[in-house]
Amino acid sequence: MERTEKSYEKTVDYIKEELLNGHLRTGDRLPSERELAEVLGSSRNSVREGLRVLENLGVVTSCHGSGNFISLNFDETMSELLSFMYFLKGIREDQVTEFRRSMEWEAMYLAVERITIQEKEEMLGHLEKLEAVQTEDARVQHDKAIHEILIAASHNDFLITNYKALNNLMDRYIRSMRARIISGMNSHNMLAKAHRELVEGVVEGDLEKGLHGVLEHFRYIEVYGK
Repeated sequence: MERTEKSYEKTVDYIKEELLNGHLRTGDRLPSERELAEVLGSSRNSVREGLRVLENLGVVTSCHGSGNFISLNFDETMSELLSFMYFLKGIREDQVTEFRRSMEWEAMYLAVERITIQEKEEMLGHLEKLEAVQTEDARVQHDKAIHEILIAASHNDFLITNYKALNNLMDRYIRSMRARIISGMNSHNMLAKAHRELVEGVVEGDLEKGLHGVLEHFRYIEVYGK
């Protein structure tokens, strides 16, 4: 059966084409609903619905009394949408781990070249606290922070957005994984060494050391997190 275009999609498609053609850019004010309706041959209700869809996607911002503007709420909007999709898809823990490993592996290549002084200081601070804290909640907090800074230090919007989208899933599976970890100095020493290598690799600009830390961290999860 041939798909029938919904009336509001005319507005969405029109704005998309204007953006692709360079006629609209971030910060530009859109024509009024009346003007858009005339251009598209649509009703103002259809135009309004299309603009609402674009606002939900983070493409348009509505300012009361001023009109509608092209915005760029990429991180927040895409992270939220992806989080919903991941939940609905029902991604397994092993798939989350595989996805995280691939992102952190690539992020390491970028981070050793792009990390800022402030990011280095923050990462070292969390490592120091991770090695000193006694409670499991505090360990989880500083553990997550180290990996989040690694991704942030890549300064790649797509890596950052996808990693943010995994945050809710990560809260669940990290705690679940830690609850299953075998007690003992050998396992905890392995994780501590992996974190230190990961952090020092980024901070020192030592790619080989950083990548080894990433590998050891996820090997630890594979061995002790099942």
